[in-house]
Amino acid sequence: MSAASNIYPLLERLLPERVIPAPGRPGHLQRLYAGVGMPSQRAVLGESYSLINRLEEASDLQALYADLRRQALEGNVAALNDLGWIWLNGKYWRADPTLAGHLLRMAALQGSAPAWFNLGQQYYFGKGVQVAYASAAEYYQQAFERGLEEAAAALGDLFEEEVCDSDEQLWIVDLHQAYRWFLRGAQRGDARCRFEVGYRLLHGQTVGVDHKAGIYWLELAAVAGVMQAAEELAVHFSISSNALRYLFWRDQAINLGSPLALNMKLDDQLQP
Repeated sequence: MSAASNIYPLLERLLPERVIPAPGRPGHLQRLYAGVGMPSQRAVLGESYSLINRLEEASDLQALYADLRRQALEGNVAALNDLGWIWLNGKYWRADPTLAGHLLRMAALQGSAPAWFNLGQQYYFGKGVQVAYASAAEYYQQAFERGLEEAAAALGDLFEEEVCDSDEQLWIVDLHQAYRWFLRGAQRGDARCRFEVGYRLLHGQTVGVDHKAGIYWLELAAVAGVMQAAEELAVHFSISSNALRYLFWRDQAINLGSPLALNMKLDDQLQP
Protein backbone atom coordinates (compact mmCIF):
# COMPACT_ATOMS: atom_id res chain seq x y z
CA MET A 1 0.00 0.00 0.00
CA SER A 2 1.41 3.42 -0.95
CA ALA A 3 2.06 6.15 1.59
CA ALA A 4 -0.51 8.35 -0.10
CA SER A 5 -3.24 5.74 0.29
CA ASN A 6 -2.82 5.89 4.06
CA ILE A 7 -3.06 9.66 4.26
CA TYR A 8 -6.67 10.59 3.70
CA PRO A 9 -8.30 8.38 6.35
CA LEU A 10 -6.02 10.16 8.85
CA LEU A 11 -6.45 13.61 7.38
CA GLU A 12 -10.09 14.11 8.32
CA ARG A 13 -9.21 13.42 11.95
CA LEU A 14 -6.23 15.77 11.81
CA LEU A 15 -8.00 18.76 10.30
CA PRO A 16 -10.25 20.63 12.77
CA GLU A 17 -13.70 21.80 11.72
CA ARG A 18 -12.77 25.42 12.46
CA VAL A 19 -9.58 27.41 12.92
CA ILE A 20 -8.63 29.73 15.76
CA PRO A 21 -7.97 33.28 14.52
CA ALA A 22 -4.48 34.65 14.99
CA PRO A 23 -4.00 37.21 17.80
CA GLY A 24 -4.85 40.76 16.82
CA ARG A 25 -1.40 42.03 17.88
CA PRO A 26 1.20 39.54 16.65
CA GLY A 27 4.28 39.10 18.79
CA HIS A 28 7.87 39.53 17.65
CA LEU A 29 8.44 35.89 16.71
CA GLN A 30 5.14 35.70 14.83
CA ARG A 31 6.08 38.77 12.78
CA LEU A 32 9.55 37.37 12.19
CA TYR A 33 8.24 34.05 10.89
CA ALA A 34 5.25 35.39 8.95
CA GLY A 35 7.06 35.04 5.63
CA VAL A 36 8.51 31.56 6.16
CA GLY A 37 8.03 29.12 3.29
CA MET A 38 5.66 29.38 0.37
CA PRO A 39 2.12 28.41 -0.56
CA SER A 40 1.53 26.21 -3.59
CA GLN A 41 -0.81 28.67 -5.27
CA ARG A 42 1.94 31.29 -5.35
CA ALA A 43 4.46 28.78 -6.69
CA VAL A 44 2.11 27.35 -9.33
CA LEU A 45 -0.21 30.12 -10.42
CA GLY A 46 1.87 33.24 -9.91
CA GLU A 47 1.18 36.59 -8.33
CA SER A 48 -2.02 37.28 -10.27
CA TYR A 49 -3.83 34.67 -8.16
CA SER A 50 -2.17 33.81 -4.89
CA LEU A 51 -3.27 32.28 -1.65
CA ILE A 52 -1.81 35.30 0.13
CA ASN A 53 -4.16 37.61 -1.78
CA ARG A 54 -7.13 35.41 -0.88
CA LEU A 55 -6.16 35.38 2.79
CA GLU A 56 -5.54 39.12 2.94
CA GLU A 57 -8.85 39.92 1.25
CA ALA A 58 -11.00 37.27 2.95
CA SER A 59 -14.09 38.61 4.68
CA ASP A 60 -14.84 35.17 6.13
CA LEU A 61 -11.67 33.31 7.10
CA GLN A 62 -13.61 30.27 8.29
CA ALA A 63 -15.23 29.91 4.86
CA LEU A 64 -11.83 30.12 3.17
CA TYR A 65 -10.48 27.47 5.54
CA ALA A 66 -13.51 25.25 4.90
CA ASP A 67 -12.78 25.47 1.16
CA LEU A 68 -9.11 24.57 1.62
CA ARG A 69 -10.05 21.74 3.99
CA ARG A 70 -12.55 20.35 1.46
CA GLN A 71 -9.94 20.48 -1.32
CA ALA A 72 -7.37 18.73 0.86
CA LEU A 73 -9.82 15.96 1.81
CA GLU A 74 -10.64 15.50 -1.89
CA GLY A 75 -6.97 14.81 -2.60
CA ASN A 76 -5.71 18.24 -3.64
CA VAL A 77 -2.02 18.15 -2.69
CA ALA A 78 -1.57 21.91 -3.24
CA ALA A 79 -4.29 22.63 -0.67
CA LEU A 80 -2.63 20.22 1.74
CA ASN A 81 0.65 22.12 1.47
CA ASP A 82 -1.12 25.46 1.77
CA LEU A 83 -2.82 24.45 5.01
CA GLY A 84 0.53 23.30 6.38
CA TRP A 85 2.12 26.58 5.32
CA ILE A 86 -0.57 28.67 7.06
CA TRP A 87 -0.28 26.69 10.31
CA LEU A 88 3.50 26.96 10.09
CA ASN A 89 3.41 30.76 9.90
CA GLY A 90 0.54 31.58 12.24
CA LYS A 91 -0.25 34.90 10.59
CA TYR A 92 -3.80 34.22 9.44
CA TRP A 93 -4.85 31.77 12.12
CA ARG A 94 -3.12 30.47 15.22
CA ALA A 95 0.10 28.63 14.48
CA ASP A 96 0.36 24.89 15.06
CA PRO A 97 3.81 23.78 13.87
CA THR A 98 3.21 20.16 14.85
CA LEU A 99 0.08 19.93 12.70
CA ALA A 100 1.87 21.89 9.99
CA GLY A 101 4.68 19.35 9.94
CA HIS A 102 2.22 16.46 9.56
CA LEU A 103 0.42 18.14 6.66
CA LEU A 104 3.62 19.16 4.91
CA ARG A 105 5.00 15.64 5.12
CA MET A 106 1.77 14.28 3.66
CA ALA A 107 2.03 16.71 0.75
CA ALA A 108 5.75 16.05 0.30
CA LEU A 109 5.22 12.29 0.11
CA GLN A 110 2.87 12.98 -2.81
CA GLY A 111 5.49 14.96 -4.69
CA SER A 112 4.82 18.57 -3.68
CA ALA A 113 8.02 20.59 -4.17
CA PRO A 114 6.74 23.54 -2.08
CA ALA A 115 5.96 21.13 0.76
CA TRP A 116 9.55 19.83 0.74
CA PHE A 117 10.75 23.43 0.75
CA ASN A 118 8.46 24.31 3.67
CA LEU A 119 9.77 21.35 5.66
CA GLY A 120 13.25 22.73 5.04
CA GLN A 121 12.11 26.09 6.37
CA GLN A 122 10.61 24.46 9.45
CA TYR A 123 13.91 22.79 10.34
CA TYR A 124 16.00 25.80 9.37
CA PHE A 125 14.06 28.12 11.68
CA GLY A 126 13.27 25.48 14.30
CA LYS A 127 9.51 26.01 14.25
CA GLY A 128 8.15 23.34 16.57
CA VAL A 129 11.26 21.22 16.01
CA GLN A 130 14.93 21.34 16.93
CA VAL A 131 16.95 23.45 14.49
CA ALA A 132 18.64 20.96 12.17
CA TYR A 133 20.55 22.29 9.17
CA ALA A 134 21.33 18.82 7.83
CA SER A 135 17.61 18.01 7.70
CA ALA A 136 16.84 21.41 6.16
CA ALA A 137 19.45 20.79 3.46
CA GLU A 138 17.96 17.39 2.66
CA TYR A 139 14.45 18.84 2.32
CA TYR A 140 15.62 21.79 0.22
CA GLN A 141 17.40 19.40 -2.12
CA GLN A 142 14.23 17.32 -2.48
CA ALA A 143 12.37 20.52 -3.41
CA PHE A 144 15.00 21.49 -5.97
CA GLU A 145 14.99 18.06 -7.56
CA ARG A 146 11.22 18.37 -7.96
CA GLY A 147 11.56 21.60 -9.90
CA LEU A 148 11.57 24.37 -7.29
CA GLU A 149 14.45 26.62 -8.37
CA GLU A 150 14.18 28.84 -5.27
CA ALA A 151 15.43 25.93 -3.17
CA ALA A 152 18.91 26.34 -4.69
CA ALA A 153 19.20 29.82 -3.17
CA ALA A 154 18.14 28.43 0.21
CA LEU A 155 20.82 25.74 -0.07
CA GLY A 156 23.43 28.29 -1.07
CA ASP A 157 22.56 30.43 1.94
CA LEU A 158 22.58 27.37 4.19
CA PHE A 159 26.10 26.33 3.23
CA GLU A 160 27.31 29.84 4.05
CA GLU A 161 25.81 29.77 7.56
CA GLU A 162 28.41 30.07 10.31
CA VAL A 163 26.34 29.03 13.35
CA CYS A 164 23.94 26.18 13.88
CA ASP A 165 22.44 25.14 17.21
CA SER A 166 21.83 21.57 16.16
CA ASP A 167 22.13 18.40 18.21
CA GLU A 168 22.50 16.26 15.09
CA GLN A 169 25.98 17.23 14.02
CA LEU A 170 28.34 20.13 13.67
CA TRP A 171 27.35 22.07 10.59
CA ILE A 172 30.38 22.92 8.47
CA VAL A 173 30.48 26.04 6.33
CA ASP A 174 31.29 25.13 2.73
CA LEU A 175 31.56 28.17 0.45
CA HIS A 176 32.37 26.08 -2.59
CA GLN A 177 29.27 23.96 -2.04
CA ALA A 178 27.27 27.16 -1.60
CA TYR A 179 28.56 28.46 -4.93
CA ARG A 180 27.71 25.17 -6.65
CA TRP A 181 24.12 25.45 -5.46
CA PHE A 182 23.87 29.08 -6.54
CA LEU A 183 25.22 28.06 -9.95
CA ARG A 184 22.73 25.21 -10.28
CA GLY A 185 19.91 27.57 -9.44
CA ALA A 186 21.24 30.17 -11.90
CA GLN A 187 21.38 27.59 -14.66
CA ARG A 188 17.77 26.67 -13.89
CA GLY A 189 16.67 30.30 -14.14
CA ASP A 190 16.43 31.53 -10.54
CA ALA A 191 17.06 35.29 -10.54
CA ARG A 192 18.44 35.46 -7.00
CA CYS A 193 20.94 32.70 -7.80
CA ARG A 194 21.97 34.51 -10.97
CA PHE A 195 22.79 37.57 -8.88
CA GLU A 196 24.79 35.54 -6.38
CA VAL A 197 26.83 33.84 -9.12
CA GLY A 198 27.41 37.08 -11.00
CA TYR A 199 28.50 38.92 -7.86
CA ARG A 200 31.01 36.22 -6.94
CA LEU A 201 32.46 36.07 -10.44
CA LEU A 202 32.72 39.84 -10.68
CA HIS A 203 34.51 40.17 -7.33
CA GLY A 204 36.40 36.88 -7.22
CA GLN A 205 34.65 35.50 -4.16
CA THR A 206 35.07 31.71 -3.80
CA VAL A 207 35.87 31.54 -7.53
CA GLY A 208 38.36 33.34 -9.75
CA VAL A 209 37.48 36.74 -11.18
CA ASP A 210 35.68 36.51 -14.51
CA HIS A 211 34.23 39.90 -15.42
CA LYS A 212 32.61 38.71 -18.63
CA ALA A 213 30.77 35.83 -16.98
CA GLY A 214 29.92 37.95 -13.93
CA ILE A 215 28.35 40.65 -16.08
CA TYR A 216 26.41 38.00 -18.02
CA TRP A 217 24.76 36.58 -14.89
CA LEU A 218 24.19 40.00 -13.33
CA GLU A 219 22.47 41.25 -16.47
CA LEU A 220 20.15 38.24 -16.47
CA ALA A 221 19.34 38.89 -12.81
CA ALA A 222 18.80 42.62 -13.33
CA VAL A 223 16.47 42.04 -16.27
CA ALA A 224 14.45 39.73 -13.99
CA GLY A 225 14.09 42.58 -11.47
CA VAL A 226 16.89 42.00 -8.96
CA MET A 227 17.75 45.53 -7.83
CA GLN A 228 21.13 44.61 -6.37
CA ALA A 229 22.22 43.20 -9.73
CA ALA A 230 21.43 46.48 -11.50
CA GLU A 231 23.32 48.34 -8.77
CA GLU A 232 26.39 46.14 -9.20
CA LEU A 233 26.35 46.70 -12.94
CA ALA A 234 26.02 50.47 -12.52
CA VAL A 235 28.94 50.57 -10.09
CA HIS A 236 31.08 48.32 -12.30
CA PHE A 237 30.52 50.36 -15.46
CA SER A 238 31.04 53.59 -13.55
CA ILE A 239 34.47 52.39 -12.45
CA SER A 240 35.30 51.04 -15.91
CA SER A 241 34.24 54.37 -17.48
CA ASN A 242 31.66 52.83 -19.80
CA ALA A 243 29.29 55.79 -19.75
CA LEU A 244 26.44 54.38 -21.84
CA ARG A 245 26.20 51.10 -19.95
CA TYR A 246 26.65 52.90 -16.63
CA LEU A 247 23.74 55.26 -17.35
CA PHE A 248 21.56 52.41 -18.57
CA TRP A 249 22.02 50.24 -15.48
CA ARG A 250 21.96 53.21 -13.10
CA ASP A 251 18.53 54.17 -14.42
CA GLN A 252 17.36 50.56 -14.36
CA ALA A 253 18.38 50.34 -10.71
CA ILE A 254 16.49 53.56 -9.96
CA ASN A 255 13.39 52.09 -11.62
CA LEU A 256 13.74 49.06 -9.35
CA GLY A 257 13.80 51.33 -6.26
CA SER A 258 17.52 51.66 -5.55
CA PRO A 259 18.47 54.53 -3.18
CA LEU A 260 22.12 53.92 -4.09
CA ALA A 261 21.49 54.48 -7.80
CA LEU A 262 19.39 57.55 -7.06
CA ASN A 263 22.26 59.03 -5.07
CA MET A 264 24.59 58.22 -7.95
CA LYS A 265 22.32 60.20 -10.29
CA LEU A 266 22.21 63.16 -7.90
CA ASP A 267 25.99 63.11 -7.67
CA ASP A 268 26.20 63.04 -11.47
CA GLN A 269 23.95 66.08 -11.69
CA LEU A 270 26.13 68.02 -9.25
CA GLN A 271 29.27 67.44 -11.24
CA PRO A 272 30.27 70.26 -13.61
